[in-house]
Amino acid sequence: MKKVSVLLGIGILGGLLISAKGDCNLKNLEHNPHTTKYNPFAEGLQIAIESANLDASEIVVFEIEEEVDLGFDTAEYLPLGFNAYDGMELAVEDIVVLEEDEEVDLGFDVALYLPKDFNAYK
Repeated sequence: MKKVSVLLGIGILGGLLISAKGDCNLKNLEHNPHTTKYNPFAEGLQIAIESANLDASEIVVFEIEEEVDLGFDTAEYLPLGFNAYDGMELAVEDIVVLEEDEEVDLGFDVALYLPKDFNAYK
């Protein structure tokens, strides 16, 4: 039991000495102007602040157009005059909107509570 307590005491003492030595190194780094600290949180915060105050004119968009090489000529396998975009034009007249009028049953006659010759669309 005495040996276990001695070993435990030495371990705790060693841990304290190592942590104290680590603090001294951090203090020396703060005062040394030649060493720079890397703080990813501060860098991310700075980027977020800068991006929040951007103008639309300051944003640069890079469009990368990559040519895909399949290793063979695809035109040989398509019909003559093939156009992949043929029929892709959209006209407003071609759009069909289906509206289904849903009748609401309130369980009583609403005409009894409205004035005579009432027209909601007038």
